[in-house]
Parts: sequence; structure tokens; C-alpha cells
Amino acid sequence: MGTTNGSRNQDRARQARAWVLALDPLYGMIGFGAVGYAIDRWIVGSGQTWMIALGITGLIVGFYRFIREAMALNKEQSGSSPRTDGDPDT
Repeated sequence: MGTTNGSRNQDRARQARAWVLALDPLYGMIGFGAVGYAIDRWIVGSGQTWMIALGITGLIVGFYRFIREAMALNKEQSGSSPRTDGDPDT
């Protein structure tokens, strides 16, 4: 009874954004790995070289996106301006 409908929707939006952040590395690894599998299977005909290489690349790209989005979310939550080093008072 203490929460309003608006704050409940904001909580759900924040929770959804957190899930997207957490799953970015997994989605990158699966997506790039699937492309690598397709290259291995139909174009090159090699073993699992492209799948492994692109899967690792997807994992790296996913973690890069995770860090970038987490820093943006942290800056948004702290209320600091983009011109500062994170100190909300400047």
C-alpha cells in the first residue's frame, strides 16, 4: 500500500534494465558464436575455429557494453554532470 503505481513501474523499469545489463555478455557470446558456427559449417568447413574465436569476441564485446552501460547507469543514479569526474557537487 505504501508504493504508488508510478514508483512500482519505475522499479520494474530499473529491474529490466539491470537484467539487460547482466545478460549482455551472454547474448554477445551466443550471437557471435552462432555466426562463427555458420561460418565453420557452411563457408569454411573447418572444425570449431571460427565459433570459438567469435564466441570469445562476443564475450569481450558483451563485457565492454556491460561496463559502458553500468557506468552510464551509475552516473545517472548519482546525479553528477558529464563535465565532472563523478563528484555530484561540481
